[in-house]
Amino acid sequence: MKKSLVSAILIAALLTACAQSQVHFADPVDVEKALAESEALAAEVAAEKIETTTAEPKPTQVQTEEPEPTPEPTSVPTPAVEREAEPTVEPEQNPATVPQSDSAPDPTPAPTPEPAPAPAYGAVPFELAAGTDKWWKIDATDSAYWAMQEQINAVRAAGGLPALAMDDGLSAIASTRCESFVAGGPFDHSGMTTTSEILAAGPLGSASAACAAWVASDVHYANIMRTDISSMGVGCWFCDTDQGQYTYWTVTFQ
Repeated sequence: MKKSLVSAILIAALLTACAQSQVHFADPVDVEKALAESEALAAEVAAEKIETTTAEPKPTQVQTEEPEPTPEPTSVPTPAVEREAEPTVEPEQNPATVPQSDSAPDPTPAPTPEPAPAPAYGAVPFELAAGTDKWWKIDATDSAYWAMQEQINAVRAAGGLPALAMDDGLSAIASTRCESFVAGGPFDHSGMTTTSEILAAGPLGSASAACAAWVASDVHYANIMRTDISSMGVGCWFCDTDQGQYTYWTVTFQ
């Protein structure tokens, strides 16, 4: 298309030159100049046409984003459930078979406890006071009470004197005298209220032991052998402590 346009311009220029040749001849230099100007003009026209030509827009290539791959679901590991240990059942043990006898065994007889030895006649019952730390007294239910009467009358009989009768009132007075000694009263005859009395104190565990001590004393023996008395009373208090056994004896005469 550009070559056709240039050719047309050249033809027009030649025609113009021919027309002008009727008047004068153009300088050949001018022809070349005109040709150059024509080519320049043609070039400008072509350039303007090119610039004004609307370029067909190229189709816009829209890049479609490739979809992101859908992540595969992560498999969540199922937690392992620990099973509770089942209790181990121990096998039942067959109990040992006890052979049964046709006849029941004879029961073992319980050992018969040996009876405590009876206290000697006339002995003070210290077993009653053992471990108590208390004072006890004898009365008409104890053999020591009657044994003392027998001992006194035996001494009197040996001297040709009559026996003395046991008097409960005199025995009560004798027991009260012993109680005063236990309470810390003076161990003497200042509190005597009867015709006569004899006293003894110490570890004297029987009526015979106390009477023997009196017979060995002239003063006490003389009181036993009095001829102006007919009755008597007996009193005795005793204890059994860590320090040992102890007694207070009193025999009253009337």
